[in-house]
Amino acid sequence: MTSSKLVLIAISGCSSSGKTTLTKLTSNAIPRSSVLHEDDFYKPDAQIPLNEKYQIADWDCPEALDIPAFKRELDQIKETGLIKSKLIHNDNVDDITKFDISPEDWDSLKRKYAIVQNSDLKIVLVDGFMIFNDEELTKKFDIKIFVRAPYEVLKKRRNARAGYKTIDSYWVDPPYYFDEFVYKSYRNEHKYMFEDEDIEGQLKRNTGLFELKNDDDINISDALNAIADHIVETLNASSLLE
Repeated sequence: MTSSKLVLIAISGCSSSGKTTLTKLTSNAIPRSSVLHEDDFYKPDAQIPLNEKYQIADWDCPEALDIPAFKRELDQIKETGLIKSKLIHNDNVDDITKFDISPEDWDSLKRKYAIVQNSDLKIVLVDGFMIFNDEELTKKFDIKIFVRAPYEVLKKRRNARAGYKTIDSYWVDPPYYFDEFVYKSYRNEHKYMFEDEDIEGQLKRNTGLFELKNDDDINISDALNAIADHIVETLNASSLLE
C-alpha cells in the first residue's frame, strides 16, 4: 500500500484532439508525475475486430482495447502507486519538442504545480480515446478532462499522420477511415454526453468533466495553463492536500 496520496487524472478525447500531447507536456510540468497510455492496452493485431463492410481492422472501436486489463491496471495503481504495464503499443504522438513554449511560460506553468511539489501527492495522468464512454471506468478518476476539437480540425490532424505503430505491424489509414471509423466510433460512444446527442454541440451539465477546447486557434501554453488551473483548483477544493 502506498503512503502517498494518489490522484488519477484522465485526459480523454477523440483521436487527434491533442490529448496525448497535452498529457505528456502536463506531466513534464508536474513534479513526480507519471503517465499511462490507454493505447498500451490495444489487443494484438490478430484480435482487432474486423469491420464487415470494409473488411479491415477497426482500431477505433472499444473492442479493440483490453478494457478489463486497463481497469485492473488502474486499480493496482490506486493500491500501490506503481504502473506495472509496459508500453507495448508504441508512443504514437507528435514530438513534443516541436512546440514553441517560451522558458518564461514553462516556468510559470511549473510554479502553478508548486502545491504538488510541497505535498506527498502522487499524480498519475492517463490519456485515452475510450474512457468517458464507460461509466465504471470514468468513476476511477479523481479529475476528468475532456479535450475537444471540431470535426474539420480532427480530420485534418488525423490525415496529416503517416501511420501508427501497432503491436505486430504498422497501420496506415485508408482514405475513408476517419469518417467511417474514427469519428463514427467517437460519436456513437460519446453522444450520450451531449445535448441532443450532438457531439459538435454542448456537453450536458451533469457530466462532471472539465471541457478543454483545443482547436487550431488555441495556443498550446494557454491550453496547458487551463489544465493546470483546473487541476490545482480541484486539488485545493479537495481533502487531498490536508
